[in-house]
Amino acid sequence: ADLGSVRTFAKTVKGVDALVLNAGLALNTKDAAPTRTADGFELTIGTNHLGHFLLYNLLEKTLASAGGAPRLVVTASPVHDPLSGGGKVGSTATLGDLSGLAAGPRFDMVDGGAFDADKAYKDSKLCNILFTAEASRRLAKLNPKATAHAFSPGLIPSPDGFFRYQPKFFAKTFSAISTKLGVAETAAFGGACLSYAATSPDLDAFTNGWLDTEPPGKHQLLCHEPSAEARDVAEQKRLWALSEKLVGLA
Repeated sequence: ADLGSVRTFAKTVKGVDALVLNAGLALNTKDAAPTRTADGFELTIGTNHLGHFLLYNLLEKTLASAGGAPRLVVTASPVHDPLSGGGKVGSTATLGDLSGLAAGPRFDMVDGGAFDADKAYKDSKLCNILFTAEASRRLAKLNPKATAHAFSPGLIPSPDGFFRYQPKFFAKTFSAISTKLGVAETAAFGGACLSYAATSPDLDAFTNGWLDTEPPGKHQLLCHEPSAEARDVAEQKRLWALSEKLVGLA
C-alpha cells in the first residue's frame, strides 16, 4: 500500500509475462475509524486498489511487450455484487459518484460517506472489477494478444489468513461452520484458481473475464457476468482518472 515501495519494486522488474495483482485485506468490520497508508489513503482501498493500480501502470508497457499472450490477473470477489450471497449480507458495495476519491487522498470512503469497514472491502472489490475492465481495453491497444481477467478463489476462511483482522472467536467459528457446510475452499484450491487464471490458454480467446466459484460449494471456477455497476463503462473510466490523480500519474 506504500506507493514508494511500489515504485521501488517496479524498477526491479525487467520482464513480465503475467502480472497478478493479488494483495488484499479486509479490516475488522467493527473498526469505527479508518486506518491509513503511508500516503494517507484509507488502508483497504489503498491496498486492494490503489497499490495495484500504480503497479499496473508502471509495468503496463513491460507487460504489453512480452512475447506470446501476456496477461493481467486481478483478484476480486463476488461481494462486489450486492445481489451475490455474500454481497447482500451487511453493507453493500457501491461507489456512488466517487466523491470521496475526488476530494483527495484523505478520503474515508470512495463514495464520500462515513467510514464503514465492511463496505470499504466490498467497494474495493468493485474497484478491482472496474479497473480490470478499463485495463483490458488499454492493454489491448498496446498488444492485441494481451488479456486481462478478474477472478475469485472463493471463500478461504483461514482465521490466520484472510480473516486475520476479524475477532478471533468469530473467525474460528465462521471457518468451522463454512467448512462443515462445504462452502469453503482450501488455500490449495485458491492457488490452483490463480494459476489457471494466470496461465491457461483457455483465457487467451477473450478479455475482461470475471471468473468466480459461484455458486459456493461446487468447487469450480466459472466465467460469470459481474454486477451492473461493475459493467458501467463511464464509471470504469472515471475511477481510472481519479486513481491516476491520487497515485501521482496525472
